[in-house]
Amino acid sequence: MAGYTVIDVETTGLSPSCRDRVVEIAVVWVSHDGEIQDQWVTLVNPGRDVGPTHIHGITATAVAAAPTFDEIAPYVLRALVGRIAVAHNAPFDLRFLASEFHRVGLPLTDLPLRGVCTMAWAPFFVHSSSRKLADCCAASGVALKNPHSAMDDALATAQMFQHFLRLAGGKLPWQEDLDAARVYRWPTYSGPYGQLRLAARSEGPNARQDEWLDGIVSRMPRAANPLVDSYLGVLEMAMLDGFLAEHEKAELVSVAVDSGLTRGHVLDLHADYLRAMAEVALEDHIVTPGERADIERVAAALGLRLTDVEMALAEAQQRAAASNAARTALATAVLSLEPGDRVVFTGDMTVGREEWIALAREHNLDPGGVTRTTKVVVASDPNSMSGKAIKARAYGIPIITEASFAKLLKQFVEAQLAR
Repeated sequence: MAGYTVIDVETTGLSPSCRDRVVEIAVVWVSHDGEIQDQWVTLVNPGRDVGPTHIHGITATAVAAAPTFDEIAPYVLRALVGRIAVAHNAPFDLRFLASEFHRVGLPLTDLPLRGVCTMAWAPFFVHSSSRKLADCCAASGVALKNPHSAMDDALATAQMFQHFLRLAGGKLPWQEDLDAARVYRWPTYSGPYGQLRLAARSEGPNARQDEWLDGIVSRMPRAANPLVDSYLGVLEMAMLDGFLAEHEKAELVSVAVDSGLTRGHVLDLHADYLRAMAEVALEDHIVTPGERADIERVAAALGLRLTDVEMALAEAQQRAAASNAARTALATAVLSLEPGDRVVFTGDMTVGREEWIALAREHNLDPGGVTRTTKVVVASDPNSMSGKAIKARAYGIPIITEASFAKLLKQFVEAQLAR
């Protein structure tokens, strides 16, 4: 493999399945040891309205003379073939790339497209306050000048990835992605390579619309399931202006479907998200007016009512002395156990590992090593660097705490008794 290609796209909306398109793309070449080698960026004429200018700062006038994706597609393809793609919330960017390639007659046969997701790997290397690119960069000592500018985002992601590579010290936890990239069958392009025509932004994006997310939302827990965490990342992107328009709701439904989430999953996830916000706000036993406003803003965006806010805060106050149950619920969202599921235990635990293994066997679960079919890995610390945890991350297997597993096991036992 020749190295890594960091990709960032700005788009007209949230989902290519809803006919959203790329309006800006940045490509940064990074060597295996983290050296930034080359880069380019261009606005892209999407052939439709440009979407949320108030977020990405791109106007219809700016893209009027920009190249269309079919003009730059050969160069984007050449930047990826023989390399491994890197992006922050990679499922989002790579879904859009796959859709754009399909539109221009270069369909990808092996989907979803694999790549290294810096959002998914960030907890493994740094302690950031949230999944947002700006927070992960800050925790890595990287400055992000203009969020939602494709080149600024791509360069910041590349520099953060450099930090991850240094910390990995040659033991790459995403080796599985490297192996997949080596054998990936990219479509063949045999046409001419015309001049790469680039259209630059005339100025940076508008003043930040996401400053309100720097408060309570930036302290929200991560979801153990990578697809759920990716969906939450897109959800928070949609809430940058504190409002979900009807078309954004439809696009979120499409993102949920692409992530394998059902309507029931999403409704439960939104409710868990609101309850987790309430618990985060009550960490210091006080809900400030600003925190209350943020909770109400998110509730409104999710289509929830003020009575839901009151209920979430009341429940959070009742549970505060005992445990952060809603955070556990968010961490285990969309997870459930079935008879015969493989579960893996790693690290020093509060309950002895052998005791957990015996309990799992007692309930017809299959404790053992990490395979692609493993349902969950249970660790004393979800950011564990054990061999089992590293392999689980490479396979996209959720890593959860003992408390989260105990909750899943309780639900599993109750479901079995009800049958």
